[in-house]
Amino acid sequence: MLRFLLNKSILVGLLACGLSYLLSNRTFADDEAQPKVDAEVERAKAWFDKFDKNVATLKIKPKEADTSYTVLMPPLMRFSIEGNVFGSVYVWEDADQRLAAIGTLGSLPFNSIQTQFTEFHLLKPEPIEPMAFVGIPGKTWSPDVEALAFKSFPTPTPVASNEAWRLVQMRSLARQFSAEMDHRDQKNNLRMLPQPIYRYKNSTQERDGALFALVWTDGTDPEVIVRIEATKGEHGIVWQYQPVRFTYRALRLMHEDKLVWEVGEFHERDRPIQTSPYVTGLMWQEGW
Repeated sequence: MLRFLLNKSILVGLLACGLSYLLSNRTFADDEAQPKVDAEVERAKAWFDKFDKNVATLKIKPKEADTSYTVLMPPLMRFSIEGNVFGSVYVWEDADQRLAAIGTLGSLPFNSIQTQFTEFHLLKPEPIEPMAFVGIPGKTWSPDVEALAFKSFPTPTPVASNEAWRLVQMRSLARQFSAEMDHRDQKNNLRMLPQPIYRYKNSTQERDGALFALVWTDGTDPEVIVRIEATKGEHGIVWQYQPVRFTYRALRLMHEDKLVWEVGEFHERDRPIQTSPYVTGLMWQEGW
């Protein structure tokens, strides 16, 4: 009995020492990680603040118009990947508060230097004044609006009269899509975010829509945007969709497992004159 009590006492002591050791090492690890986490948070905040400041000076102006499109603040979303890629996603509206453009201001490491990048996609089929960017290399964006067209769903879906039910309809339609992206000779399946990143303002049965983002598995940086919008046509007011490219990589969009849209790698991204509705690159405007 005495031997048992002695062994039990030794066991309790050893357990206490082990627990103390684990706690002390856990605390040490936490102390080591905390400054790194804080530094990354501060770094991200600095970039996000810079993007917000820069985007306020960006002018996307329709041709022969008196005013530029209006950027909405705060951004739709922000993303950070592995502590060295940062971005903020914004949308612009026209004077009638209709969706006009979407874009990202971001930064990433390029030749060991944190470098700004931008990407934009025109959404309104209205010519804009050419936009000049400096960067690697510099370029001018003068998008062709002919490519901005909506697609019909195989089975027309009438738009509900109730605002809440219209959102249910759009989410249900968005879930019917899937997408693939090619990266370094590998096919990557993208995932659809469950909620739209943007919903039309002051929505009515004839004027409603939303933007749904398909993102990569290692973050929430949008790679494809599916725009769903109420459209009046021969079948009444029905839902239509528009695929919106948001990466230079090759993409495929499927609707209920049937391929409905495909684009190859965006090799035009380094040309000095960009005419695609989508533009991207290590580029910025003077003063940024």
